[in-house]
Amino acid sequence: MNEDSNKLVRTIGFWGLVAMCINAVIGSGVFLLPYESYKLLGPFSLWAPLLFAIPVFILALNFAEAASHFSEPGGAYLYAKTALGDFIGFETGWMNWIARVTSLASLSNGFVVALGLLVPALKIGMWRAVVITGTILFLAVIHYVGVKYGAASIYIFTFGKLVPLIGFILLALIVWKSNPLPGSFDVPAGADWSEVALFMLFAYAGFENLGVPAGEYKNPRRDLPLALLVGIFIIAVIYVLVQLGAMSALPDLSQSDTPIASAAAAIIGPIGAIIITIGALLSMAGTNSGTMLEGSRMLYALSLGRRMGPISYVHPTFRTPTVAIAIHTAVALAMALAGSFRTLALISAGARLVTYLMTCIAVPRLRKLNEGFRTPGLVVPILGVVVSLIMVVAIWQEPKRLIALGIGLVVGAILYFVTAKKISNV
Repeated sequence: MNEDSNKLVRTIGFWGLVAMCINAVIGSGVFLLPYESYKLLGPFSLWAPLLFAIPVFILALNFAEAASHFSEPGGAYLYAKTALGDFIGFETGWMNWIARVTSLASLSNGFVVALGLLVPALKIGMWRAVVITGTILFLAVIHYVGVKYGAASIYIFTFGKLVPLIGFILLALIVWKSNPLPGSFDVPAGADWSEVALFMLFAYAGFENLGVPAGEYKNPRRDLPLALLVGIFIIAVIYVLVQLGAMSALPDLSQSDTPIASAAAAIIGPIGAIIITIGALLSMAGTNSGTMLEGSRMLYALSLGRRMGPISYVHPTFRTPTVAIAIHTAVALAMALAGSFRTLALISAGARLVTYLMTCIAVPRLRKLNEGFRTPGLVVPILGVVVSLIMVVAIWQEPKRLIALGIGLVVGAILYFVTAKKISNV
C-alpha cells in the first residue's frame, strides 16, 4: 500500500480558512447575543461586541503566533505539548475535544429548538430524537467521505448564515426605525462584569479550533495566522452591526429571547422572522459541521503515538480519520439525546478555558522553534494569560462549571497514563 494513502490530504486554502473561522464562531450566539447582552448591560450593550472584541483579538493573536510554527494537525494540543510537555499537551487536547463534542451535542439541541419555531412537533419526544440523530449522522457521513466534502458543507452553511444576517443589517440600517445611539453611552451601574465578560468572550469562541485540522490545509504556517485575524475582524463587525440593527428595530431587546427574528418581524412582518429562523438553522448546522471536522481531528491527533487502538486510522480511499469521526459522532449523539442545550453549553464553555490559557503560556517557548508570525515582546502572551484567568475567575463563581472542569481534567489525566506508549527495554 502506498504510504501516502494513509496521510491526510491538504485541500483547504486561505479563504477557506477565513470561512471556517467565521463559521466556527458565528453559530447560534449571534441570534441570541443582542438579547443576552441587553439584559446585562441595557442600551450600553450596543458597544459590548466591539469592547470585547479587544480581548478576543488578543487571544487570537496568541493562537495566530502559535499556529505559524506548525504544519501538523493538533491545534492547542500540539502547541502545549511542544512547549510545556506531553502531559500538559494531552490535557489541553483532551479538554479541547470535550469542548468540541459537547458543543456539537449542545447545538444539535439548539437546532431542534430553532426548528420547533417552524414545526413545534419536532421539539419533543420521538421526533426530537429523530431530528438530532439525523442531523448528526448526516454531517458524519459528509466528513467521513472526504475533507473536501466536509469543507464544502462549511462554505455552503457559512454563506447560508451570512446572507440573512447581512440582509437584516442592511434592512435595519436603511429603515432605521429608531436611533439607539443617544442612550448607549451610559455605563450601567451595578452590572455583573464577570458574567458580561464570560458571556461576550464565549460569543466569540470557536476560533481556537482552526489549527486542529492543520494537516489538511494547503499552507497552514502562511495562511492560518492571517486567516484568524481577518476572520475575527469580520466577525466583530458583524456582531456590532447586528446589535445596532436590532436595537434600532426593537428599543428594548430584553423583551424577546429571539431578538433578531423579532426585529426582522418588526421591520417587514412575519416573513422576516421566518427568514431569520432559517438563517439560524443554517448557522447552527454550519457550526456543527465545523465542529465535526475539528473535534474528530483533535481526537485523531490525541491518538498519535499512544495506545488508543484504531483511532489514528486514516481511510486509504477517503483519506479521513474515519474511526475518530465515528467515535466523535457516537459520543456527541449520546450526549445530545440525554442532555439539554444549556447544560451541554456550560460544559463546553468551561472546557475551552484550558485551551486559551495553555496556548498563551506556550507562545514564548514556541518562538525558539523557528521563524513565524510574531508579536513584539511578551505583551500579547501576558495579556492573553490575564484574559484567560479573568474567565477562570468568572467560572469560579459558578460551582457546577468548576466541578465539570475538574472532572474533565481528572478523566484526561487517567486516560493519559492508561494509554501511555510502552517504552521498550531493548
